[in-house]
Amino acid sequence: MNESKAIRLCIVHRDPSGFEFLVKKFKREALYHAVSFTGNYEDAADICQESFYKAFIAIPKLKKLDRFYPWFYVILKNNCLNFIQHKNRFDRNSDEFHKNSVSTSSGPETFFEKREENENIWRIIRELKSEHREILILKYAMKKNYKDISDSLSIPRGTVMSRLYSARKSFRERYLGESHISDHREERGGNNGK
Repeated sequence: MNESKAIRLCIVHRDPSGFEFLVKKFKREALYHAVSFTGNYEDAADICQESFYKAFIAIPKLKKLDRFYPWFYVILKNNCLNFIQHKNRFDRNSDEFHKNSVSTSSGPETFFEKREENENIWRIIRELKSEHREILILKYAMKKNYKDISDSLSIPRGTVMSRLYSARKSFRERYLGESHISDHREERGGNNGK
């Protein structure tokens, strides 16, 4: 079976085996994307399950669908953003995500420095406005090119580029602002110790 046949089974024949194929094909990408938004594996898994359920209910109502993931991504993204909006605090323990992104080969000091830096980066990303957070995640966490981002968000390539520029600028300002505050605190702490 391929994606087109699976979509046709869902829409034309209302056959659940088509949807099972689509879930198997895209569940890993969906989970990775949700973890990128939430920073937490368990929350991401719940959001993915809810999103696939909503897609399962909605797909038979469609008349036509060329590609599943760009359509499904809208459902997943909205569920992620709703989750983030309604959650008062974020679970900062994202070991499942960071395990794959931090190497321990340079020794324990480097490992913890990189891990702390990684957590700081994700905290700043989560604090950005949703359209900036989303485009940074698609570009850098999911390694999507401009065309894929354009397809996923249903926006022109030029809008992708300008939104990405604004998102990078916003991230850089926060990141450098925090580095400056941290350096200033260390200087004051060093003076107090003398």
